[in-house]
Amino acid sequence: MLSAVAPSWLERKKCLSINTNGLDDVKTGFDVNVLNDKTWYSVPYWNKDGTAENGNDSIDQHTEGVGNEELLAQPADERIECLIVAVKGPVTVAAMDSVKRRLTPDSTILFLQNGMGIIEELNEKVFRDPRRRPHYMCGVISHGLARRKEPFQVCHTGVGTTILGSVPPADAVSPANKVDVDWAPSTKYLLRTLTLTPPLVAVAETPSSLMLYQLEKLALNCVINPLTAIMNCKNGELLYNYSFTRIMRLLLIEISSVICALPELQGVPGIESRFSPERLRMMVVQLANKTAKNHSSMLQDVLARKPTEIEYLNGYIVRRGEELGIKCVVNYMIKHLVLAKGLQTKQVESGAIPIDLLREPQI
Repeated sequence: MLSAVAPSWLERKKCLSINTNGLDDVKTGFDVNVLNDKTWYSVPYWNKDGTAENGNDSIDQHTEGVGNEELLAQPADERIECLIVAVKGPVTVAAMDSVKRRLTPDSTILFLQNGMGIIEELNEKVFRDPRRRPHYMCGVISHGLARRKEPFQVCHTGVGTTILGSVPPADAVSPANKVDVDWAPSTKYLLRTLTLTPPLVAVAETPSSLMLYQLEKLALNCVINPLTAIMNCKNGELLYNYSFTRIMRLLLIEISSVICALPELQGVPGIESRFSPERLRMMVVQLANKTAKNHSSMLQDVLARKPTEIEYLNGYIVRRGEELGIKCVVNYMIKHLVLAKGLQTKQVESGAIPIDLLREPQI
């Protein structure tokens, strides 16, 4: 990884570019950290003499006769004050474990991800000691996909909004009792920086409001993502199939029942109407129509043989339902259909023996 990233970063003149409406917006001045063999290395933007290495002559002079590993002068051990996590749910624990020792109780982590339940998993597997945990923030994004065109160059496909908020410790606040918690300086800094960045169209919300937006997005993703992944179809194709509408309704009835029964939402007004099956169905139809020509991220993961986010979508609904005594059999079935879909191609390619053939013959 180290030898692959360093030359590419230097070839791009240590620049990042975002393409919007066919135009590149190029930014410089970034220090890059690279993980190699469980060690983080730093590729600084600035030379030791204070000059920037962003021109061809400077790069050639600096890299002549120098190995890629030597470009990464020393391990990157400095403390991380603010961290934005945009990797997918299945790899979050591994990603956070790699930077755990660089985070402190004064650090703030912002999660920009699909699904829910990731923070609980991190608390169980990575940040076990509540006294040593960093501060958490979450965000809900409605921007179009950012597709990578080339290394360090992405294409922004559509403008949306970014809803941000802090996630207080579990024992400090609930939407029902309205207890306020002071934000850490790093949380204030990150939130202020992002809300003052115009392209993000970011706004700050209270913890209770943020959770409601998260649950709305969760409900939509629990329908569109798995169905398109199972059927290998575009989002809009869900709108023209009667059988799809029946499955959607059953999924949303279970999802609505679980969300409305969540103990952390008890006392919040308007929950039953906001998360009614009919309102959620209308939102699913609107989103599927708006993104009709898109392939969902879950379908792309299945086709790319990557782990899906199903455990943090329908799997989350199933787990919370079990805690509340609500049997979510349709979501359970959909979850395992997606898991089976992901395994199907891998097993065929690896020459796996069908399970039935491994059983002892019945006499």
